[in-house]
Amino acid sequence: MNYGIDERLSRLKSRRMDASNDALKNRAFVESFEHRTQNKATKYALGAMQEVDRRSTEISHEEALKVENALSERLTKHGLKPLFRLQGSVPMNTHIRGVSDVDLLEIHGRFFTYARGGVAAASYGGTGPGVSVVQEVLNMRSISEDELNTHFWAATVDRTNAKSIQLSDGGFRRKVDVVPSNWFDSADYQLHKNEIFRGVTVVDKFTRETTDNYPFLFAHHIDQKGQATNDGAKMAIRLLKNLKSDSDDDIELSSYDIASLMFHCPEHLILRQVARDLSILSGTESWLSSLCEARQFTEGLMTPDGTRKIVDKPGKWEGLGLLSRNLTDLSREVDREIAGPYVFGNRELGDIRKNLNDSQIPLVPNF
Repeated sequence: MNYGIDERLSRLKSRRMDASNDALKNRAFVESFEHRTQNKATKYALGAMQEVDRRSTEISHEEALKVENALSERLTKHGLKPLFRLQGSVPMNTHIRGVSDVDLLEIHGRFFTYARGGVAAASYGGTGPGVSVVQEVLNMRSISEDELNTHFWAATVDRTNAKSIQLSDGGFRRKVDVVPSNWFDSADYQLHKNEIFRGVTVVDKFTRETTDNYPFLFAHHIDQKGQATNDGAKMAIRLLKNLKSDSDDDIELSSYDIASLMFHCPEHLILRQVARDLSILSGTESWLSSLCEARQFTEGLMTPDGTRKIVDKPGKWEGLGLLSRNLTDLSREVDREIAGPYVFGNRELGDIRKNLNDSQIPLVPNF
């Protein structure tokens, strides 16, 4: 972080502002964490961990439903009946305002693919002579682009992204990404018939290449990690996402990568305790530091859905180092505020982590 805490707080507050949220406006955009301390770095750390205001999250769901309803109605006349699911950070409650888009899966209702080695593979019929699932998904995308452009005539309908249709402006309170896809019935789905294990295949509009994703399995694992840590894991994910957004460094880690790294964090490091939010800052800093000290181990870590290694490019390893240093710098700033003016020099990280772990920031009653 190459700029001061005042600028960081301003950026954080600006992101968390929501002009479409009347409940938050009525509080003059003041949130409860802002009343817990007057120390600026500590206030930033607390704010960066907090979930988005409930009404703001509801608005994200409403915008997705608006698009879903429009597509459901208008695609019927083309003989298409897609299914819709939310994926990504909004349904996982790891989203941050001003950065996280709303990802809406548009799943072809008729054609799908499946794992040939699954227990039920023999029961699947073919798609029919001359039918290409890839082409059917691309056809659905093309029709969706036209219909969205007509229905949301005042909005910006960006068709240029390889894997999604992006809607913004023109009355949209959130940016919505529509991701055309088809079901992929994995071997685990064929065995358990649980949608958690059901994948989706996304098609690149320009290359026609396909990618199998497991967004529901990924979300399931992150939710379980959240439950096991009393929401501490999700607080840590939001902290790192805000920190990345506020850094002047070019950090080549996606939100998906950040959540995946925190999935592997030992639970005791990020267990949420009443009034001890800073222990999550300490635990997250300690975890990222340990990852940076063990490259072979870190580069072997897999995403929660098991589809790929998390740090699968040299740029991501460099990004991890940058994010870790940003987090250590923040931890030092918070420690200085807590320790007071009588502590001089650079304290050992062990002492800083202990101070953060032991510190209590009183909650604000009835805010």
